[in-house]
Amino acid sequence: MKSKIFKCQSFSIILLLSTFLFCKAQAQLNGSYVATKVSYLTDDELPDDNILKYTYVKYTFTAPDQINISSVYEEKGSRYLYSIKGNRLSIKTTAGSVMNTMKIMESSENKLVLISGDANGALDDPKSIKYTLYNEKIIQKNIALTPDDIFSIKNNDTTFKSGQKIYAQFQGESFLRYVYDELEKKKLGIKNAELLSTFVIDSQGHPDSLRIIQGISPKVDAEYTKAFNAAKNMWTPAYYNYKPVKVLMSQNLRYLSMEQSMPSYFSSQKANSAYQDKDYELALFHYDKALEVKGDDIENLYRRGICKQMLGNLKGACLDWQKIHALGRNTADELLAKYCN
Repeated sequence: MKSKIFKCQSFSIILLLSTFLFCKAQAQLNGSYVATKVSYLTDDELPDDNILKYTYVKYTFTAPDQINISSVYEEKGSRYLYSIKGNRLSIKTTAGSVMNTMKIMESSENKLVLISGDANGALDDPKSIKYTLYNEKIIQKNIALTPDDIFSIKNNDTTFKSGQKIYAQFQGESFLRYVYDELEKKKLGIKNAELLSTFVIDSQGHPDSLRIIQGISPKVDAEYTKAFNAAKNMWTPAYYNYKPVKVLMSQNLRYLSMEQSMPSYFSSQKANSAYQDKDYELALFHYDKALEVKGDDIENLYRRGICKQMLGNLKGACLDWQKIHALGRNTADELLAKYCN
């Protein structure tokens, strides 16, 4: 009898311990982690023509099972589900279907190291991709503040420019997606148009000072303003030195007709196929065609720059990478520092 009681108690202890360890692992993944290095499993560098090397990646974990994945710093990103079993992190659709499984090599409040499978899904192949991520707050703290990060100073009241170090957070997945969805509800029939705006998120997290730099039409601009004002309680303020601050944000809405977007899409597909085959001449031809229509496509600009570099036109490559920087993305910043100074 004692033996059975002992076995039951031992089983209960093991169950409680495993539950505790699982909950602890979950708790350690609360918060946002940003990739600071993407390499092969062996720690060898990825080649420059692999866009994963410099692409911004942020994972935001929310207990108990939600993860948002973003490729831009100011967005929370698309929402998925996740689960942890042993050292495996499974990322799932909101319906529960597994999309990707990654190996957890290291996990703490400050650092996360994940292994993504190679082309065949292997997690232990030398060509498997290794993501080294750090808590976003640590990264922001270590980014130096420069004069270019300040928009204005009036009576000791500073308004910062939005950047990876200091930015306001929209509480939804994406403010850009939110605005597109709100305008779509109005059935305005917008085609071949672009709207540019700036605005300030104050230290209370309230949107203010909307300025439409380039509008589409009085009706569309008015609906855009309504959507902007309706989101007045949907922001978290930016912080600097642990204090909420004002920050200048910007937004760019682009509407392309089917006649324009489809040729750009097919040109991109052809370009990417040639790029994978390292046929840089053919890839360059198709990237040129795609960028004639959608000149702010970050991935196409990045890869076209690589094509130009591989074909000996480094100055042309630098121009493409500088365009990426001017669009507010840091995807090519390391290439600019490495090749374009």
